[in-house]
Amino acid sequence: MLDTYYRIWVDAITVERSKKGEQGSWKAFTIIPMSILQGINLLTFIFLIRIITHRAVPVVLSLNIFRERALNTFFAGAFTFFVPFVILNYLLIFYNQRYNNLLRIYRDSRGELYRKYFLITIGIIVIPLLLKLIF
Repeated sequence: MLDTYYRIWVDAITVERSKKGEQGSWKAFTIIPMSILQGINLLTFIFLIRIITHRAVPVVLSLNIFRERALNTFFAGAFTFFVPFVILNYLLIFYNQRYNNLLRIYRDSRGELYRKYFLITIGIIVIPLLLKLIF
């Protein structure tokens, strides 16, 4: 499983490096979308748990920092579904330029694996929501 994780990352890094160049901001344009996709996967997993158990599992953490409810919800969502994955991905991929070793070990698939990961991740959450709206 970790092997597939690294293969997707190598593919994403290769795609973004080819777009932005070696000195560009390819790291940010790689870690942000991948972290968002992983957050969507976590959200999908929580929704599945709610459906299977028929219990009200909390989706986001509860924050009461600001007076505005929208700001509290935004930051709670970011702290639940985005920040942990940014930290994890940084430590697993970018810390001490580990991506260079990964690029040597795994070959890229010219963006196909990254594209499939994106489409499957979005499809897994969008298709059930559309079916729920229709029926």
